[in-house]
Amino acid sequence: MKNGMKIVVLTGVALMLASCGAGPKIVIPSYTAPKEAAKLSKIETKDEFISENAYLALWINPEIQGGTKALASMLIDSVKTKVTQTNFIALDPLGGDEGVALNMKVQSYDYKQEGNKVSLYLDVVFVLARGTEEFLAKSYSERKNRQSKDLSRLPTQNQLTSEAVEKVVKDFISDISPLKTNQLREFKSFPSELAYVEEYAKRKNYKGAIKLMNKYKGERDMNFHYNLAVLFEAEASITENLRLLDKAQDNYDKAMEMGGASDELIMSAKVRFENFYDLLNKTKDQDKANQALIEDRNSMIGSSDSEYE
Repeated sequence: MKNGMKIVVLTGVALMLASCGAGPKIVIPSYTAPKEAAKLSKIETKDEFISENAYLALWINPEIQGGTKALASMLIDSVKTKVTQTNFIALDPLGGDEGVALNMKVQSYDYKQEGNKVSLYLDVVFVLARGTEEFLAKSYSERKNRQSKDLSRLPTQNQLTSEAVEKVVKDFISDISPLKTNQLREFKSFPSELAYVEEYAKRKNYKGAIKLMNKYKGERDMNFHYNLAVLFEAEASITENLRLLDKAQDNYDKAMEMGGASDELIMSAKVRFENFYDLLNKTKDQDKANQALIEDRNSMIGSSDSEYE
């Protein structure tokens, strides 16, 4: 990658959204940074014959220590699904000693049913390794408890197991990849002439709200540009349109120039926006490099199959 794998993980303080504004609040899609961002360089693989940029890929070792066959199958299926959904890390169908292997070990798996209560505890170690070098080995656990006077309403062992598997796998993926999440955005107060923009925003009609804002003939002050930035960001967060993110950034910058640098709400929202902007760009760039790997692997698999036709 041209800009490497440097990803900033924002602190809780930096991410905290102030509530000093007087406008409405909306919830928009966003991204969280991988918690183990420093380890991403270990997953990078450079192959100039496949892609100009380094790709991020791993293969799953089907031999899972501990647990049951059903549990192993759930873990593998869940990892495949969640890794694919990231659009950030690819699954290498061929693997090999030069690639990054994901090994899993079930340290603990305990299910109990006592009267009207069921409980389950799952602890899995996820290990990322290239050859004999293990560069990430981390344990993830989940405990599930349910109770009901109506025994027919209690989840089955498979249902509880599936829930626990989904949680530990999600926690693992969040360590190595940006994940989609939801974040709060708060508007500044609108002038009376733009009060109806609030209703558009609440109904998630951000495109219509942006059109109304652009038709406004009044003063385009700090609050105006900040609110417009939030609307562009909201629409971009749904469409993942980088052009709209550029427009959001332009309006955040204008709001900052007009005094936003000393406004806690604007500063907090801008920090979150920049994090989203950076992660979305990195995800799209990484996906392009990864797709080149998948095309290469598919062509190799196709060539291998043709030998037996």
